[in-house]
Amino acid sequence: MMSSCLSVTQIRANGPMITYMVKEREEDGDLRGVRKFEVIYDKGGVEVRCICSCFNFKGYLCQQALCVFNYNGVEEIPSQYDLSLWRKDFKLMDVPDLGSNSIDITNPVQWFDHSYKLALQVVEEGMTFQGHGQACITLNL
Repeated sequence: MMSSCLSVTQIRANGPMITYMVKEREEDGDLRGVRKFEVIYDKGGVEVRCICSCFNFKGYLCQQALCVFNYNGVEEIPSQYDLSLWRKDFKLMDVPDLGSNSIDITNPVQWFDHSYKLALQVVEEGMTFQGHGQACITLNL
């Protein structure tokens, strides 16, 4: 759904690193509501980082990043953005119990600490699979 991206404008360049301003229509479709996102594109490594950090937090590329790839003629999403958890053949691994019986889920500090430890474990596990079985996803724009 690229229809809400109104424009992609280069605002600065530093070697292969190019910063773009992506203007996007608000979700209600009203042209008066325009949001602006800064997106950094690395031509050398074909990498993209958006200020919204959608990929970092949710594991998929945001619309703004896809707009910048499209603007630069990138026809396939680079393999580093193809996380195994989005694949059909993804196998859920056993997550060991980290003492979940001993945490008080009503205590926000304990809940955060427990969640943080689990997230770190997921990241570490993902790092061991980097580059294994990754497929290329084609952009259909």
